[in-house]
Amino acid sequence: LGALANSRTELRSLGRSRQEHLEWLRQLLDPRSELERRFLELLAEGGYRLPDEAQKALAEPRCVADFFYDPNICIFCDGAVHDDPAQAAQDRQLRSQLLGHGYRVIALRYDQDLREQLARYPEVFGQGN
Repeated sequence: LGALANSRTELRSLGRSRQEHLEWLRQLLDPRSELERRFLELLAEGGYRLPDEAQKALAEPRCVADFFYDPNICIFCDGAVHDDPAQAAQDRQLRSQLLGHGYRVIALRYDQDLREQLARYPEVFGQGN
């Protein structure tokens, strides 16, 4: 009974085990984004809920979310390039449009602790280990 009480049930994603799903997500990462890689590894190592998709193309408004949780949560990993005023203005406009279309938007910043950022959204990422 002790082993059962301390066991963990893991959901399968699209018929894949957690490890298979993680490997699939790793293949989809933007190779230029260290923040995306760090985010995904933190989720995996910390026992957090993995995204359903990576590099999710949305039709309206037209964009690509770095990660996506069904049914409507867009995750953006904002590196230093997003500090540029022009890029920041584009981000605000796009994310406002996403909100208007019923999406929830979470922007993760390169200059803030990732664990603290995850802790702000336990309903999305879970509690971790």
